[in-house]
Amino acid sequence: MLASDIISWNTAIVGCVQNGLHGDALEAFRFMHSSLPLNPDSITLVSVLSACGTLKLHSLGKSIHCMSLKHLLACNLRVKNALLTMYFRFADTESAESIFYSPGDINLCSWNCMISGFARNNDGWRALQFYQKIEDFVPDEMCTVSIICACTQLGDLRYGKSIHGHVVRSDLQNNVFVSASLVDMYSKCGRLDVAVRVFESSAEKSIACWNSMISALGFHGHGLRSIELFCKMIQSGMTATSSTFIALLSACSHSGLTNEGWEYYYLMSEKFGITPTAEHHVCIVDMLGRAGRLQEAHKFVESLPSKESHGVWGALLSACNNKAELKMGESIAKHLLCLEPENSGYYVTISNLYANQDMWDGAVKVRDILQDKGLMKPHGHSIVG
Repeated sequence: MLASDIISWNTAIVGCVQNGLHGDALEAFRFMHSSLPLNPDSITLVSVLSACGTLKLHSLGKSIHCMSLKHLLACNLRVKNALLTMYFRFADTESAESIFYSPGDINLCSWNCMISGFARNNDGWRALQFYQKIEDFVPDEMCTVSIICACTQLGDLRYGKSIHGHVVRSDLQNNVFVSASLVDMYSKCGRLDVAVRVFESSAEKSIACWNSMISALGFHGHGLRSIELFCKMIQSGMTATSSTFIALLSACSHSGLTNEGWEYYYLMSEKFGITPTAEHHVCIVDMLGRAGRLQEAHKFVESLPSKESHGVWGALLSACNNKAELKMGESIAKHLLCLEPENSGYYVTISNLYANQDMWDGAVKVRDILQDKGLMKPHGHSIVG
C-alpha cells in the first residue's frame, strides 16, 4: 500500500536527490502530486527545485516555481534560496535577481547564492556588486571563495588583495578552498610569486590547493616545476584526481613538454586508475597543436569515442592556425557544423583562420553567414569607465 503522508514522500524524494537520482525524484513528485491528495511543502519543493536545476529542466522548474507561489511557499527562506540556485543553474540571472528582491527574508545563504551564481555564470562584475551590498552578515568561506573567483575572472588584483586582507582578518587563510582560490587568483592576475607564497604558507594543503598550484606553474610556462610539484604531491601521500591531470597536461602543453605530456597521459590510467575524459583529450590536442604536430593530433582525435568528439574536434580546429593547415581546418569546421550548426564559436574560429592568412574574402563570407543566422557574437566591452 502506498504511503499517503507528506513525510514519507518527502523522505523518498529527498533520498533520491541526495543520491543523485534526480529523475527518480521528479517521477516520485509527479506521482505524489497527480495521484494523491497531497500538497507539497517546503521540503518537497527544495528537493524538486534542486533536481530541476541539476537536470537543466527550465520549463518544469518554472512550473514548480508557479506551484510555490500558488501554495504561498515562495517566501519561505529555504524555497527562495533553492529558487535562486535553480535559476542560476539555468543561467537565468534575471529571474534569480528578481527572486532575491521579492518579498520575504534573506540570509547569508541568499547572498552566497547570488554571488556564487553570478561568478559561476562568468559575471564577476555583478558578483562584486552584490558582495559590496552585503548588510548585516559577515561573509563566510563560501562567499569568500566565490568573490575571489569573481576577482580572478575580472583580473582585478587590487580588489583581490582587499579580499585577501579580509581572509587574514577573519582567520580564513587555512581554509583549504579559500587558499586554493587565492593561489588561482594571484596566478591568473600575474603574481605567481604571491601564489607560491600562499601555497607554501597553507597549513593544510588540499588536493584543490595542489591542483591550483600545479596549474599556476603551468600557466606561467614552468611545466617542469609543475611536474616536480606533482611528484612531491604524490610523495606526500595525496591522491591525484582527474583535475590534477588536467592541470598537469595543460602545464606540459604550455611549456612544450610533449613527451612528458604523453607519458603522464598514459600513466594517468595505467598507474593511477583514472580514465581520461574529453578535458584530458583536449589538453593533448592543444599540446600537439602548439608543437606543430597537427597530423598526430588529427589521428589521436579520430581514435577517440565519437560521443566526446565535439569538444576535442573543436580544440583541433582551434589548433589549425597556418596556411598548411587550412584544408584540415575547413574539413573539421564542416564536420562540426553538421553536428552543431548553431555553434557560433566554430564560425568565428574558421573566420579567424582565414583572417590569419590574409584571406579576407573567406573571413568576411563566414562572418556574413554568422550574421545571417543571427549568431553574431556581441562586441567586446570594458568594465572600466
